[in-house]
Amino acid sequence: MQISSVELKNFRNYSGSKIEFNDGINFIVGANAQGKTNLLESIYLASVGKSPKHVKDKQIIKFNEQIGKIDLNFLTTSGKKNIQIYLDKQNKKSIKVNNLNVLKLTEFVGTLSVVYFCPDELKLIKEVPEDRRAFLDISISQFDKNYLYNLLKYDKILRQRNALLKSDRSPQTKIEELSLFTPQLIETAEKIIVKRLEFISKLKTFASTIHKDITESENLEISYSYQPKSDLSIKDDLISQFDKNLPKELELGFTLSGPHRDDIEFKIDGIDAKAYASQGQQRTIALVVKLSLMEVIKNEIGEYPVLLLDDVLSELDNARQNRLLDYISKYQTLITCTQIPQTTLPFHTIKIQNGSCKE
Repeated sequence: MQISSVELKNFRNYSGSKIEFNDGINFIVGANAQGKTNLLESIYLASVGKSPKHVKDKQIIKFNEQIGKIDLNFLTTSGKKNIQIYLDKQNKKSIKVNNLNVLKLTEFVGTLSVVYFCPDELKLIKEVPEDRRAFLDISISQFDKNYLYNLLKYDKILRQRNALLKSDRSPQTKIEELSLFTPQLIETAEKIIVKRLEFISKLKTFASTIHKDITESENLEISYSYQPKSDLSIKDDLISQFDKNLPKELELGFTLSGPHRDDIEFKIDGIDAKAYASQGQQRTIALVVKLSLMEVIKNEIGEYPVLLLDDVLSELDNARQNRLLDYISKYQTLITCTQIPQTTLPFHTIKIQNGSCKE
């Protein structure tokens, strides 16, 4: 995939500006607080349907304005495409793909595939399991609409089941009604876990190789916290877990088993990266994971997504900068920076100043 242009109207600090991109490496250059990150945020929103900063849509409309718009043109192996996102402080956002209204998020996600890396990505390694599950879900949903459908279905059943567990009904009544929700939850959970295990298996293969290329020494291992027992199917194992946890769930008022509790584990040379890796090592792991995701998506959809790198070069020494730039030169990459690094590779420069593209 290749983004050819994006036009922003009242998006963050952009009053109205059109930015054009080339294939290969695009350096988005400017001083701090000029709008470089905002530009990447708009592209991510046009891909996933929401901001990577977990803010409400009305918060990304320019101050003192009521409406905003993202108009993005891109190329795929199947031809030219256009995404338009209309933001309104009084109403929900609306989305069009090739001038056709999109009614459901499940229809939209995957239209434009991107992989996004920013300084906050360190949380993928060191923060709570919820962040790593979000990475799994957003990544897989970009190439598997059934996964997103099952994820939304699972979340709905889980909320219903938890509401019942928290209710003031008698334990016996709860047990009887749980017999309706639990089988549905297990059936959907199995589908989610199968896809996550397949994804991690593919991701870790690429990650091991890429990590060695960048670090030139360390061995990276990635695993999913849930591993099916050899003598049980995933479904039977989940049934066993739910039966075992039911008394505790009735006491606590929430569901203790399922993919909403799972996690990803990272190890460097056999040592837990979350607990013992340095911040530099953790940042490198997070970057490697995103580069590996590029390869997984390429294998799934037949073309590379667009790579968005926000302020990644400032954290790398010159040698690692050059190795990274060499590696990413094979696909379209948009990189924000305050100054262009020394490189012999061809690149395109986009200068951003106060929410505008300057020639």
